[in-house]
Amino acid sequence: MTTPTNSPWVLAARAAKMNPSVIREILKVTEKPGIISFAGGLPSPKTFPVAEFEHACAKVLREQPQAALQYAASEGFGPLREQVAAMLPWNVDPAQVLITTGSQQGLDLVAKVLIDAGSKLLVESPTYLGAVMAFTPMEPNIVSVATDDDGVDIADLKSKASGARFLYVLPNFRNPTGRTMSEAPALPW
Repeated sequence: MTTPTNSPWVLAARAAKMNPSVIREILKVTEKPGIISFAGGLPSPKTFPVAEFEHACAKVLREQPQAALQYAASEGFGPLREQVAAMLPWNVDPAQVLITTGSQQGLDLVAKVLIDAGSKLLVESPTYLGAVMAFTPMEPNIVSVATDDDGVDIADLKSKASGARFLYVLPNFRNPTGRTMSEAPALPW
């Protein structure tokens, strides 16, 4: 990404390291008639609970229209945060729940609060491209950890873990492989 030479704007140095979204480019292909793409991880539209969404939207607009259409706290709608906290299998204060607009926003927020330039972070290999794209602008040192059918290769993880800020893994339906991590105890240390 470059700033046009006739522009009065000076972009942050980080902007030069940003690239177009590969995911967005993959999704453009899915708009073509007759294309069924497995690359984007798109669910079948036939599985969308349209009637349930319609009922939920109608209920919210009937019972709390102003709250539903107004700006709200950045953390998310309070009653939803309370419901999410109550559904979790451990005690969580609703104030600790953050509602995001999707996984990419969550990954972006994690990157902003946990990654400094040069931070070492571990990712399983292969890993979700969207996570790497969210982490990259923070200029980390991304280190791949080998995986197999059961999940992360523990020996490889042990050899690379020193000094890492965190390990990014997908325990189920791992993108891009679709694998699910074994339930067997994996971390013996």
